[in-house]
Parts: sequence; C-alpha cells; structure tokens
Amino acid sequence: NNIIITPLDIFLNNQRNSSMDLLRDIGQADQLTSAREENRVLQEKVKELTVRVHELLAENQSLKAEVELYRRECALPTFSKLTLGGNHNDDNIVGGEAKGSFIDTMDDEIDDFVTSGNGLYPDDPAVTLPQIHGHSNPLCCVLHPDDSTLATGGADSCLNLCRWGSALAPGDESSVKAVNDAINISCGAPVICASFAQVNQGRGLPIVAAGCMDGSVRLVHCGFDFCGSERILKPESVGSERVVNGINERGIRHGKYVKNVVWSPNAPIVATASADGTVQLTKVGNMDCVMSDDDDDDDGNNNHGTVSMEVIQSMHFDGPVESICFLDDGDTLCCYVRGTSYLSYFDLKDGCKQTKMSLNGESAGTGCFDEHVSFAVLSLNPSPNNGGKYLAAATDTSRNIILETRSERIVRNLYGHKNDGFSNPKIAWSSSGQVCVVFFC
Repeated sequence: NNIIITPLDIFLNNQRNSSMDLLRDIGQADQLTSAREENRVLQEKVKELTVRVHELLAENQSLKAEVELYRRECALPTFSKLTLGGNHNDDNIVGGEAKGSFIDTMDDEIDDFVTSGNGLYPDDPAVTLPQIHGHSNPLCCVLHPDDSTLATGGADSCLNLCRWGSALAPGDESSVKAVNDAINISCGAPVICASFAQVNQGRGLPIVAAGCMDGSVRLVHCGFDFCGSERILKPESVGSERVVNGINERGIRHGKYVKNVVWSPNAPIVATASADGTVQLTKVGNMDCVMSDDDDDDDGNNNHGTVSMEVIQSMHFDGPVESICFLDDGDTLCCYVRGTSYLSYFDLKDGCKQTKMSLNGESAGTGCFDEHVSFAVLSLNPSPNNGGKYLAAATDTSRNIILETRSERIVRNLYGHKNDGFSNPKIAWSSSGQVCVVFFC
C-alpha cells in the first residue's frame, strides 16, 4: 500500500504543468488578438456612423429649408392665387390685379440675390502671419477700415496690432518680420472680440476696442505714431476700482465676458454686449495724451492716454446677448439674445423703443413654432451698399440667413458649411454686397 514516486513521475508531472502554462499563454494571446480585432472593427464602424451622421445632418438642414418654403407658401395664399389669375377679395387685390406694386417690389428685392457669382473665389492665402500670438490661439481678428492694420486678440491676453501689408514684401522672412514688428498690448485677460472706431467720425479716433473674457473692454490707442508705452486709454474721471455706471478706472466693465463690440458709423459711440445679459452704449471723446507721474524718463516714454467715457444707455435682458449691430447710420441698434426667437430693433432717437421681428420668417404668425427657433444668431452684419437693406446672420448651426432689415422676411438661407459645438462663426459682406463670407474663430 505504499506510494512510490519516482523521478520519472516528477519529470512527467513538470512536463504536464509546462504544457498547461503554454496552453494558457496561447489562450491569453488569442484573447488579446481577438480583442484587438474587435476593437478595430468597432473603430471602423464608428467612422462609418460618423460619416452617416454628417450626411443626415446635411439632409436635415435641406429638409428644414423645404419646410420653410412650404410654410411661406401657406402664409401667402393670395400670391399663389394671383399667379393663377384668380379673383378673390383680398384687400390688396381687385379683379385679379394687385393694388400698388406688391409683386414688382418683391421681384425687385429678390433680384438682388438671383445671380450666384462667377464661381471664382480666392483659395490661396495672400499672407500668412506665423504664431502672431506665440503658442497661444488667436481668438478674434478685425481689419482697420483703411485696411492698413490688422488687430488680433489671443488667448495670451494680448491685443496685437500688425501692419500686415509689409508681409507682402519680397523675401521668405517678410511675414516673420511683420509679426516681429507688430505691437503687443497686454489686456489682462483673453481678448475675444475687437472693433476699430470708424474713420468718418469727425476728426477720427485712433482707437480699437477690445472685449475681454473678464468682462472688461479696453480702449487702445492704435496709432503707430504713438510715443508712449501705455496704449490702453484710461477714463478721465474715475479714480478707483469701484464701478460707476459701468465704468471703472480701467474702462468699460461688464459682469461677465464680452460677446461683441461695435462702433456707431457716425458718432463716437461704442456698443458692447455681454454674457451677463447687458448691452451698454458708451460715448467716447476728448482723448488726450498725459504724462505718467511715476518713472517717466527724459523722452517721456511713459506717456499714457486718457479719454472721456460716458455711458449713455444700458439695456438688461434675460439671457446672454450674442450679437449686435448698428443700422440707419447709427440711429438703430439691432441685437439678438440667446434663447429668443426674434431680433430686437431699438430706435435710439425714440427712447430706445423696441420692435421685435421673428426669425421664423413671415409665416411665423400663421403656424406653430412662433416662439422657438433651433439656432442662435452669433453674428450680425448689415449689407454695405444699400443702406443696410439686408442683414446677414451667422448661426450656431450649419445655416446662415439673409434677412430683410426691420421685417420678418427671410430672403435666403445659406447652407454648405459645417459648424460644431465649438464653432464661433462670424459673417461679413464683400464691398459689392453680393457675396457673404463666413469665417470661424
């Protein structure tokens, strides 16, 4: 009954254990290979579904455009009957003929956007300014009205003034030199919007307004003949950190980051819109260059400027003010507040009397969805060559809109570009007013 274990038994047992370990390793390797293959298949499926999502988004935008056309047709039944020569009792129609020039007026307005252009658009950059904000991202840019100076704001909390035209000079280093020669002004917080004072404001103000993430608006002397070291203009009469009527010792102040800055075309008035739901109109003037009391050298290199700032109007809304623009040579201010379905027009000559115009088009009053839109307007720009007859609106969806100013009529919907949740589109017109340009910051 004794059990005898021989060296042969021990050897065979070790071989059996080694085989089991080998099979276990092979099994684990097979599982890893299988998991990797499954992961590869899933990644391919994700890519396929991503492409399909983009296709469906584009199709959805097209369907939205068709729905708007159908709604517009429902809103204008008399126009359809008129084209068929029918008789009806509409106040504007007598015996199948329209009173006045309703059709002629509509045709004339639509004719402004019939042609599509020659299809020739610039596709190569004329100038590239490398690392204009170092390793930080540029957040906004604006050209001076005479096209001589480019102002850019960056995440590095600086406003950059660059004579970009010098980058067109022959030589590979001309762009680098233009960047090196640019003027950098520290604004204390990332600069997310900027605007130059208009040229035709009397004697002209060499000022660029920079809206910052900390809620401040810096007024910066943008003349290249400035002899001082401090370009940020300070208000004349405020001498403490306390905010007085929207202005403290550093300038215009909002409670949250500044969304938009625009200047009136015919007066030294700057309008600023903020995420705190306020719009502020500030009159700027009487700019003087004064000497700093501290550490000024013999050449006066510590000169800094002061300027009078007077808040002439403040408006308070329930949501962030996304976009603003001046109309009627500065007599009207148009703005959009996030979460609303309309544009607000304020008559600055009539006590800021407000008029609301739906963004749902002229059919808004005849159907549902009157109080809801599926987008937010992030940029507004009036057409340049016809007194601001039309408004170009860039939205946070893949859609831009041409609107008739001070009406609910949508003239054109523009599709083809792609927005995502981080897009911050801006819209501009060509000098002819026939081409809209959308760019992203």
